[in-house]
Amino acid sequence: MRQHHVAGDKIFVDYSGKRIGIVDATTGEIRAAEIFVAVLGASNLTYAEATWTQKLPDWTGAHVRMFHFFGGTPRLLVPDNLKSGVNKASFYGSDSYLMKFGRRLVLVH
Repeated sequence: MRQHHVAGDKIFVDYSGKRIGIVDATTGEIRAAEIFVAVLGASNLTYAEATWTQKLPDWTGAHVRMFHFFGGTPRLLVPDNLKSGVNKASFYGSDSYLMKFGRRLVLVH
């Protein structure tokens, strides 16, 4: 089912679920990195970056860099049920995501 999105209204954010190997140029060691992905709802303009983990500091930092890349913030962030960004799952619109993630984002930004 196709959905209509208003420009600037939503950014969908999540980790891809895939990991990539990044080679340390000095040691040759290969380290696995997570792929953070953000997509603007209306245009499908996509931002992606590698982070070492899916933990809150990496999740928050990826959001800050994403906002700089897009040149602003949307009206709404639409995350998947990421453990580092959600205190507990809620099917009724709980603000637990904002409680944990929002405070950290404000402090970092």
